[in-house]
Amino acid sequence: MRRNPYIPTAGSIYFYFILYGMALIIVSQNKSSLMEMWGATDGQIAFAISGVGIGKIIGPAFAGFVSDKFGRKAMLLTSLLMSVVYFAGMVNSPNYKVGFALSVWFGLANAILDVGAYPALMEAFPKKAGSANLLVKAAIAIGQLLLPILVAGGLFWKTSFYGAATAIGLCFILVCFLKFPDHKALAAEAKAKAQAITAVVGDKAGAKIWVEGAALVFFGFTSVGTFWLAQNSLPGMGENIAGMGEAGAKTLVSLYATGSLIGVFTNAGLVARWVKPVRLLVVNPIITTIAYVLLLTSDSPSVFRVSSFLVGFFAAGGLFQLTVVVLAEFFPARKGLVTSLIGLASGVAAFVLPFLTGVILGDAEGAALVGPYRTVVWLGIAVAVISALLGVLVNIRHRIVFGHDVADAASPDLVAAG
Repeated sequence: MRRNPYIPTAGSIYFYFILYGMALIIVSQNKSSLMEMWGATDGQIAFAISGVGIGKIIGPAFAGFVSDKFGRKAMLLTSLLMSVVYFAGMVNSPNYKVGFALSVWFGLANAILDVGAYPALMEAFPKKAGSANLLVKAAIAIGQLLLPILVAGGLFWKTSFYGAATAIGLCFILVCFLKFPDHKALAAEAKAKAQAITAVVGDKAGAKIWVEGAALVFFGFTSVGTFWLAQNSLPGMGENIAGMGEAGAKTLVSLYATGSLIGVFTNAGLVARWVKPVRLLVVNPIITTIAYVLLLTSDSPSVFRVSSFLVGFFAAGGLFQLTVVVLAEFFPARKGLVTSLIGLASGVAAFVLPFLTGVILGDAEGAALVGPYRTVVWLGIAVAVISALLGVLVNIRHRIVFGHDVADAASPDLVAAG
């Protein structure tokens, strides 16, 4: 069997995502040192971190178009350079305001990374695009597991920033010499196949940007919303609904993270062998809904532990990455653009769901928090139900668009150009 020439390219992308996983938590892991250096408060540190979400919302406005025009390699190299600036800049920034600006810069780098990495992996492994993109989630999780271990082991806080900057710089040099798929040739081929189908079955079978396109972009919002809500609110739910102690409630996040990591590898195995990614867009939100209902109807710590694991497995186990794959399947000639749109939706979710949670909780304290936290669970149920309904719509459209059999024009990765 001929070896895939893009394996080294994929390896460099996964390595970058491991470092990206570290970057997501590096400020919070070194909060006390940055507070001392900046003379900042906890709130000001939180403000500095929030800049990442703003950058993730701004970036998709242009990144997808640029990726489809200039290629995935150019986007990856640009993101690598921007990340070096972020890591080196944070450790030398004079105050939290500069830290905030650098976080916005890193959010932009993340948006550019997404529209370079995800399409590149799908184009490098067209028959296993779902598994290839799911491993991104695993790489991020590995980075988020490694950094706390290194920090707890006594790693000097500045060394973590400089070490990451150095590693990313080496990754940049490596990527310069690696081969990437010809995205324009692949897009032209996919468009030609779609036109062949249209000539036989007519326009009604084609993918519709305002139907499944819009549904999948909104699904990007709801799928990210379900796990953002969980990872930020599970400890509070455990304390105030299930009566768990602070230490016990914090373990809910660990169970959620464990479920997420196991879910990634399980889903990767499923879509590589037996299950179409689009099917999981229905199954996973349904089980996530059940998990949230259990949080609402029970006050047992044991039930909360099981539910936390289930939410991690089914909501945070790579569902966002599968959404990218399915949308690109419908619209293969614009992989960069569709990745950018879902990235925008995820960035909005990362801002909106924590904001709504804050509004619901308000200034409540002590026993008065029980009711508001139940309302937060209801919000999780609503978002998960909407995800399931959107998944059903996308599956119906998937059968319409890909259910026909057109002689030589048909193939496993046949898609409509939209």
